[in-house]
Amino acid sequence: MTNNPAKPQTFNVDEWVSKSEAAELRGVSRQAIWELVKRGRLTTFVFERRKYLYRSEVMNFQRRPRGPSMNKTGDFKKKNFDSSKWISQIDAAEVMGVTRQVISDLIRRRRLRTLVSAGKTMVSYSSVKKFMAQQRKLRPKAKDAKKK
Repeated sequence: MTNNPAKPQTFNVDEWVSKSEAAELRGVSRQAIWELVKRGRLTTFVFERRKYLYRSEVMNFQRRPRGPSMNKTGDFKKKNFDSSKWISQIDAAEVMGVTRQVISDLIRRRRLRTLVSAGKTMVSYSSVKKFMAQQRKLRPKAKDAKKK
């Protein structure tokens, strides 16, 4: 299935459908059909400046399951979790010298990289160090006031 328009010799009405017809056949919106075309899941054909779709391709279209992709054996891809690279929110707060609420706010604003494992949010130690280094660069250096 490609996004490149096909070029048949003759236009057969039984083989091709418009996007509105395809949407009705599938029970979805026209925007959903064009999203599938844009992603390359359905093939198009241009005839007299209008785009058409293969009827059989529309009818036989299978949705991909949501969620993490599976490998060939049917097992989910396993992420390597190195516990030495991830710390809890409380530990991140101690390292940065701030409260846990500040860490939660930084996570919400996507300033820190996170990983959820067994329902617990872990923070990347390297992202904490990187954030602290950025903050030191942004902070102007205080000049020592000399007493006279």
